[in-house]
Amino acid sequence: MSKILKQLKIVGLVLLLALTLQSNSAIVYAGEKSNVGGDFTLTDHNGKKFELQQLRGKLVLIFFGYTFCPDICPTELSSLAKVLRSLGDDAEKVSALFISVDPERDTPDKLKNYVPFFSPNLIGLTGSESEISAVADAYRVQTKIHSKKKDSEYYLVDHSANLYVLGADGKMLNIIPFGLPTEHILQVVKNEINHLNKL
Repeated sequence: MSKILKQLKIVGLVLLLALTLQSNSAIVYAGEKSNVGGDFTLTDHNGKKFELQQLRGKLVLIFFGYTFCPDICPTELSSLAKVLRSLGDDAEKVSALFISVDPERDTPDKLKNYVPFFSPNLIGLTGSESEISAVADAYRVQTKIHSKKKDSEYYLVDHSANLYVLGADGKMLNIIPFGLPTEHILQVVKNEINHLNKL
């Protein structure tokens, strides 16, 4: 029986490692979380100035992606939308942000037509290339634009696909690799809400 349990643990660790690698993300260890993240100012999908500081007191979920993304982004945004719906009244204690890594194409108008499709409670953010680059660097998000074809606005952008969970003070609490079930994300968020309620 103990042999079977050991084998199951090994299989679980292999699967978790595979999911982490699939996210094309730099691995961040628990002790390094304090060095990841930070405040920023960008433009929301309504064209208004947005500062992360304005969400103090709430849990914040952040995902980096882009509107032309064919698979990972729609999957993660759908998962985020499901998490927000499943929270019921506690959803008021959480804000979810979608930060574009493709500011050239993802204008506020483009985000305004894209983000609400997943959830009216999701905030799309963009900015200048330098602004986005600074935020991506702060959150250790890796991006790579594939070569653009002449006279075509279609191209792909490789990007890290972690989900970042910030506490009510704006500091990093959790970094969830892409590919984990929605139920896992929901449980992490519920645990953090319970902690927030005790403060």
